[in-house]
Amino acid sequence: MTRSNIFVLLIVFGCNSPKTEKLSENSISQLPKNIVITNLELEQVQFNYEGFVGKGSVELEEDKLIFLDRLSMQVIEFDKNGEFLGIPITRGDGPSEIPEFQIYTSSDDKKFFMNGWTLFEFNESNSLLNRTLLDFSHSSNLKEVESNPKVDDIGIYEVKYWANQLEVRDGFLYTKIESSNPGFNFVMHKEYYEKAPLYGKVDLNTGKVIELLGKRPGIYQKYNHIPHFDYYFHDFLEEEIYISFEPDSLIYILDEDFEVQEAFGNKGVGMDQSYRELSTVEDWEDYWRINQTQKGFYKYIKVIPEDELVFRTYTTGNPDPNSFELGTNPQRMQIYHQKRLIGDVEVPNFFSVIGKIGDYYYADGSLDNPDNEEIVVYKFKLNY
Repeated sequence: MTRSNIFVLLIVFGCNSPKTEKLSENSISQLPKNIVITNLELEQVQFNYEGFVGKGSVELEEDKLIFLDRLSMQVIEFDKNGEFLGIPITRGDGPSEIPEFQIYTSSDDKKFFMNGWTLFEFNESNSLLNRTLLDFSHSSNLKEVESNPKVDDIGIYEVKYWANQLEVRDGFLYTKIESSNPGFNFVMHKEYYEKAPLYGKVDLNTGKVIELLGKRPGIYQKYNHIPHFDYYFHDFLEEEIYISFEPDSLIYILDEDFEVQEAFGNKGVGMDQSYRELSTVEDWEDYWRINQTQKGFYKYIKVIPEDELVFRTYTTGNPDPNSFELGTNPQRMQIYHQKRLIGDVEVPNFFSVIGKIGDYYYADGSLDNPDNEEIVVYKFKLNY
């Protein structure tokens, strides 16, 4: 469901905000800063490719850079130096083709693409294995979902379409979720920010969403409805999940059951977090661009376990009240070593660390750019 469709639903229906509860945090690490990195020397990877590329993003898998072209619907592979390797998956309905996709992840030599509620699974030979429709309503009563939605009813939720991320492990898919149900949603109900889950656990064999997982941190209770910042970013490790929320300076470490075990983090430099809060449904559309282009919020997170490093990007906010372009909100990146902040540096817009090859850390510069028609990847080294 698109943002516009949600907006229409919320105008047609209305509801009051129920009582709230606060998420508890087991432990918060308050380590002093030790800023030793104040700038990065970025090198831009030069890609040897003569074909057309559209809006997309880059993933790092082993020693390959994978460009996911969401305009022409194809996967283009390069080596770490930008040399073209091939196009293993293209657009279409054939065995090594996909009609359309929005989100991607990989696991155990398999590739997973999602378009809306449809999941496409490809094997190590890049041939389509399964096409599965996610099922949120298999255990729900449709009448109850419409007239009396309950927070623990899987049927009131759906795939989170904006800023979603997928993860596959142990035969299950994890996808971010949200609710646009008129009786329980992120625009009109304060209870949503206290009790609504973050992820749906999906049985890959059946497509059924079998469990709801995760909760938002207590910082959301400081605001009166900020759905424009109801986004969160994760990095799944073998036994831990690192997760960061747009308005929250803390980074949370979750166990495999999505329970908070620890939190750490520092506030970004010069962030304007005077968010425009919602008091009417109409504010949902009116304030979106102002909040996203003129305010400070935290974004992508990447953990490099072997180096005990965590990278997190954030925007500071643009003081120009007449600036409404997504690429004009200045961006910075925090660098944590052993949970201690050791660096806070300026980075280009649309910058997100995607992994490490050898001595170099790689960052995508394409994701979120609405106008990109090129592959943008940076690499850098760290001395600390």
